Amino acid sequence: MAQDLSLPDPNRFNLSSFADMLPARDPIVGEDPGSFQSFHDGMMRSLAPLTPYECVIAENLIAIEWELLQHRRMRDAGLRRHIQTAIRDALRSYYEDLYNSEMDVEYDKFIEEGGERDDWDEPYEFDPAPADKHAEHLWKMCLSGDPGEQETAYGEIAKLGLDPLALLGEAHRSYGASVKYHEEKLPDLERRRREVRRDYDLLQNARPVEGTVIEG
Repeated sequence: MAQDLSLPDPNRFNLSSFADMLPARDPIVGEDPGSFQSFHDGMMRSLAPLTPYECVIAENLIAIEWELLQHRRMRDAGLRRHIQTAIRDALRSYYEDLYNSEMDVEYDKFIEEGGERDDWDEPYEFDPAPADKHAEHLWKMCLSGDPGEQETAYGEIAKLGLDPLALLGEAHRSYGASVKYHEEKLPDLERRRREVRRDYDLLQNARPVEGTVIEG
């Protein structure tokens, strides 16, 4: 009597792959469009599940890997916001100092022309918009893929009295609750990844050998 130990064939169930049994995942706002599907397809090709249960475990592993990536992405976004705010505030302070210097000149001129101190009014108020526009341009340079442009941006930041490395260190020390939440999620997800990967490897190692066992 022969016992068939061949791997199951999805075509027998009118499926092109056992992965087709799993529910589709809708996109989540905030993810890069199409990024999850590309990641999922690549991981499925790498893990190469051959049975329905392997597909389920592979799907769990992919979900954990994706969640890890997203938590790191959200944590890094929080750090960038902290640094961006520090640069913007430094530029606002710089522009406000320029404004105050201009007002000092205008005030001295007003007094020299016979004006009374109590009658002095600043001819215009400080407008932070130019500083914010400069900060936005500088931030785009910081995020540029061109190392030369990044170096130029770092030079401008240094002229403001800021050290880019110190900015990063301060961001790590003083990031808010949202960034801390993502940071604290990583160790647990990494532990779960190791456990699920171990289970998946054991499952693959237990696959039947293709062929037929002849008894007797």
